[in-house]
Amino acid sequence: MLWGVTTRSKTKARATGQAAPNGRPLGDLIALPALEGAAVVPDGAAEGVHVAALVLDDPGARPEDSALLVSPGGVPKPIPAGVVAVVTRASVSGKPPVPVIVIPDDRPWGEVLGALQGAISGETRDVETRNALRRVLIAGTGVAGIAEAAAEVLGSPVAILDEYLDVLGTSDLTDARQESLVDAIEEARTHGPASLLGPFIQAGVKGAGIMRLDGAEGTEFAGVLVTWGPLPAAGDRAVPALADALLVERVREDTRVDTEARLRGELLEELLAGEVVSRESLVRRARHLGADLSEGAVAVVGRLQDPHSDGRVITDPRLVRRFMQQTRGVLELHWPKALVDWHEGLLVILLPKRAEGDEGEGPEALAHTLARRLLAATGPTVPGLTLTLALSRQQDDPERLGSAIDEAQLALSIGEKLGRAGEVVTFEETGTYKLLFQVFADRPEELESFYEQTMAPLVRYDEQYQTELVGTVATYLDLDCNLAATAQTLYTHRHTIRYRLDRITELAGLDIGKTDDREKLSLGLKAMRLLGRKVAPPMREKPAHGTKAARGAKG
Repeated sequence: MLWGVTTRSKTKARATGQAAPNGRPLGDLIALPALEGAAVVPDGAAEGVHVAALVLDDPGARPEDSALLVSPGGVPKPIPAGVVAVVTRASVSGKPPVPVIVIPDDRPWGEVLGALQGAISGETRDVETRNALRRVLIAGTGVAGIAEAAAEVLGSPVAILDEYLDVLGTSDLTDARQESLVDAIEEARTHGPASLLGPFIQAGVKGAGIMRLDGAEGTEFAGVLVTWGPLPAAGDRAVPALADALLVERVREDTRVDTEARLRGELLEELLAGEVVSRESLVRRARHLGADLSEGAVAVVGRLQDPHSDGRVITDPRLVRRFMQQTRGVLELHWPKALVDWHEGLLVILLPKRAEGDEGEGPEALAHTLARRLLAATGPTVPGLTLTLALSRQQDDPERLGSAIDEAQLALSIGEKLGRAGEVVTFEETGTYKLLFQVFADRPEELESFYEQTMAPLVRYDEQYQTELVGTVATYLDLDCNLAATAQTLYTHRHTIRYRLDRITELAGLDIGKTDDREKLSLGLKAMRLLGRKVAPPMREKPAHGTKAARGAKG
């Protein structure tokens, strides 16, 4: 053997799923322009044969695995070890033990061998791959275009995913393949936000192979390749070319997103800081970002938390990036002209005024619907985390959008104090809570004093005697002082409710039958909730139905 060319290289790629055949398919080699007119003997024998080395006939040379033997004089006997096919110009009779490529007499050996060498070593495919990827990068078709180029080069349907298993681009996927991919992604996401990629690669996708794509020397993650065909061999130069193209596209996209985010952030930060921004300047800058704030907006403020760690606010940049990608996706679909930014642990959105909804819904109702969609999308996006959203009123004056953000922030703070994490809170529904909250923020001792004068005696009594006075007064006031409705709601006899109301009057010194005293008790309940005071639930067992204790239970 005078020389040999193989497909081995130091490319960094880790693969799992279908086992990849070693080398280039023999059918690809036969299709090279330099081999035009060549025939394979026997007919159809090239199917399933892959070539990883090109060698000359030399009986004394070391064998090469998956080798294509160049033997101008015909098929040697016996076939050397490792040879899977032969290329010759001599005629072949009978049924040779391996596929034989018979080239025409007018084909120069130099041209044939050069083409075979380039194809097997990957040089020809490398040029084809880079040209295909260069075209889509110049055209600016994004990862969708890169996926199409990859499918063309690999000759099989493909999907390209990011580290969060978001599908960035696909090509030639049937409905069945799309469904199997979605099923595998959903299964992997049950493992939590920090371990998506590992479970996905380990479990695999039905009928497909998976390859992780890394940049040079494996220092930077580029993406995940899923292919419904043979995975590229370890030395296939299409792999680093594909990784490079994905990294270029990521840099391009990150630059665009970062630039837009900086411009959005500067505008929203000025509003958050209460700076005076003229109407003309605000509307003009917003239009550059694709939003029309000339008729005002509804402000939305949100916080992402871990409910299992005492409401710990999430600051992990990976999770924030993933969350913001999904948030922008929801907004692009349902409110494409919105401005959104992540500012010091807060999600801040301005929703420009829109036409009324199908049922005559105004901007605030439409914003509430969008907020519920954002909550629904958060669970699958960042499993285990909770998003709480607060909405301002519609602010028609662009110059007062800063106050709209303030309203949303106030509603968010109140909602969190009231234990409404994971819900949508509106400024309108906070009612008198917002007045008390301002007192709590400016003079917390006054709110504490008011609580002590109203609800504190009832709380202490409930805790000492395992009664339910606080729950009774809260229900009674919520039901507009309807005794029968209160008894029905609490599954308690009306005489028991009357007894408890009398005890409330004795302990708090407030007659719930008087308007002023009822207002004080109502405000006292709100103060208690804002202060985070809770009554421990009764520890006694519920009396059996029909017993004397059940019939005569008091307090």
